[in-house]
Amino acid sequence: MKNKSFFLCTGIIAVCFLYTGSVYMSQFYRLMDFYDAQTVDVITSGLNYFLQAAGIGIIAVGIRKSPKTFESKNLFLGLLLTGAVFMAVSQLSPNAAVIVAVGCIFNLHIGAYFAFYFAILAKSVSPKHSGICYGAAYAVGSVGTYLFSLIGDDFLTSKGITALYLALAILTAVLVILSDKVNVPQQTGEKKADNSFLQYIIPMLVIMMIISVVGSGLYYSYPQAENVNWNLIRAFYAIGLIGAGLLFDKSRFVGTICTVAGLTYPLIAVALIGQGVSGTTSMALSYTFRGFISVYCIVTFTDLCNKGENRFYLAAAGLMFSRLTEAVLSVLLIYIHIPDLWQLVFCAVCFVPVLLLLFILQNKKNTIPAADSEKRLALFSEEYGLTLREAEILQRLSEGLTDQEIAELCFVSKSTVRFHISNIMKKTGMSTRAETIRALKKY
Repeated sequence: MKNKSFFLCTGIIAVCFLYTGSVYMSQFYRLMDFYDAQTVDVITSGLNYFLQAAGIGIIAVGIRKSPKTFESKNLFLGLLLTGAVFMAVSQLSPNAAVIVAVGCIFNLHIGAYFAFYFAILAKSVSPKHSGICYGAAYAVGSVGTYLFSLIGDDFLTSKGITALYLALAILTAVLVILSDKVNVPQQTGEKKADNSFLQYIIPMLVIMMIISVVGSGLYYSYPQAENVNWNLIRAFYAIGLIGAGLLFDKSRFVGTICTVAGLTYPLIAVALIGQGVSGTTSMALSYTFRGFISVYCIVTFTDLCNKGENRFYLAAAGLMFSRLTEAVLSVLLIYIHIPDLWQLVFCAVCFVPVLLLLFILQNKKNTIPAADSEKRLALFSEEYGLTLREAEILQRLSEGLTDQEIAELCFVSKSTVRFHISNIMKKTGMSTRAETIRALKKY
């Protein structure tokens, strides 16, 4: 069941992101026929990102105020239907004003989709695999958009691609419907919500995005950036996403450290371009590091959903804040010229609060009292779907008892004990008893 849940959630995010990401690129290229590059950037990187953040916020508020209504997958399906209509109008219209206006409505839908499928991720995928679920799904979307561009220079702006986009919307809906058939363990509501981390995580994320956007603006303005293959760069984004997903699942702390370290790349990119390295190469490396920031935005907030009751509204909050930050800064950097040296200094100064907040967060996590053995066992059993008998046997096993001793205490045969232990290892995905016990004690 857990494998089905993981693959369905990954499929929903991958197909939906391929759909919305490709439509986003189609609108970008279509607008280039009507407006200058600066105006197109304001619309796509400013206005559209702001609307996506607004869409996330609307659904997030709805989930918090009325979970039954706004967590309903029927609402998700309804928005997929209405969004497909606006997408088709935007793709088929020859009028620039219509493309922009209807595109704005569709970007609100995109934000709503983010809020929905990240809530599904938080509910149905174990935190141990949420990083690779998101990273792999978004990698599929990025590579898929690049492959679409290889079909032909005009394929992303052709009317024929509308049918493909409709098919992707339908496939997303089918996967959402299928996900209802998977039995996903729900939270018991016994965990008390802890919002104290938000006051540190949100400013840290915003400052990280400021460094990323301002730093990126340094080498976007160089002449070498004019002939960059942007669709190819989206494919490189996939490398960073998958690598970051695997690393974050291995260790949240190491993943965060690598994300912060990756923020130094703007300085490296400027040096590379100064040495004659092509714009495509330097930008490709930039997007590889951006994959780490993207994964950090998601796993940090989906993790918070598992730390308290009714917190699924937080699932897409990381992306919402990053979109808002990127929208505001993108527009400011377009209209306000800041000397390169001042941008470098600003990025360097911003590292001070990032490192300070990182230290505070890590110290705060280390000072949280460890859960007592009973609570740890209950939460572990809930996550992996262990029965009461299996939980009892796992507890005895962790105490160092032999199969015979466990059998006598539980009034069952030794073969029954071994049968239950085998089931425990299958459910948890562990290959040995020792590995299972270590997983329980580290939980």
